[in-house]
Amino acid sequence: MASKAVSKQRGAEAKKEGLSYYLELIRQGPEAAWTKEELLTCVHWQKQITSLIIGLICGVLPLRGIEGFVTFLVIQLVTVVVFYRVILRVNEEVHGGVAEALADGFPTFTGVFVLFWLLTYNLLHVQSTQ
Repeated sequence: MASKAVSKQRGAEAKKEGLSYYLELIRQGPEAAWTKEELLTCVHWQKQITSLIIGLICGVLPLRGIEGFVTFLVIQLVTVVVFYRVILRVNEEVHGGVAEALADGFPTFTGVFVLFWLLTYNLLHVQSTQ
């Protein structure tokens, strides 16, 4: 009996994590009860996906050098602020504002951007020397 109760409890804990849990919190809007860790995790994954998409776009457009990085930083800044304030509608007084969400994970999402930017650019615009 005790093992069934423990497995049900573990199952409930597992359901509190993952994509479906975050999507449910997003659907709840301003009434959602975000913890700081959940909020930063949700924004982290939004930044990763956005970085991948921006990297693909910059590679397809053949942006080079500082143009690509400036494009990335501006689009990433705008999307994080819109996601944080419009989609999540988080009470900034409770969670410390959007600045912490912007700074969190900067090396990681920049790396994702550079990886996909270079891969896409090289696949589409660099000619083979054979």
